[in-house]
Amino acid sequence: MNSSRKETIIREIQYWKKHQMLPEHYCDFLLALYTEGESPGNQKSRDKGLWKNSLLIASIFMVLGISVFVIYFTEFNFVLQTMILTSFVVLLLLFGIYYSKKGYWHTFFYVATAIQLLLLSVFLNEKLFQNSAKSLCLIIALHCLLWIFAGWKLKLFYFILSGIIGLVILIGFIVI
Repeated sequence: MNSSRKETIIREIQYWKKHQMLPEHYCDFLLALYTEGESPGNQKSRDKGLWKNSLLIASIFMVLGISVFVIYFTEFNFVLQTMILTSFVVLLLLFGIYYSKKGYWHTFFYVATAIQLLLLSVFLNEKLFQNSAKSLCLIIALHCLLWIFAGWKLKLFYFILSGIIGLVILIGFIVI
């Protein structure tokens, strides 16, 4: 096949990939076939994807770090701290829903949302119930049940497993 025809086909496949006219893995296969595995644009898109994914994960860790900072190292009003933590929960959940529709990295947002919600609940237990052991056990049990339900609803096995393990540990803690 002559090179001008091959370039036209490659540009057309890249257009399909960019506008999502075919699934991405089909386009990658066709590009690898026509470029014989040597696509300079492919490496650039991988680098961009790696950069974007690294930024997403770093932002998740920053939100969790800021939450811990707000809880333990600031003198903000109780209501302000609660609003900040609640907004982080909502933000992480919305990002999780958004990226689940895109098909990647939603797992990290769901896990971060669960951790953030647990931090918020423990913080509220500390402020409202003065670290009562009974209320803390109830909160942890409710979180474990929520994780089991979310895992069942979203078909995420690790949430179901985490909820079950958490309940077993909690029951063991109560019995012992």
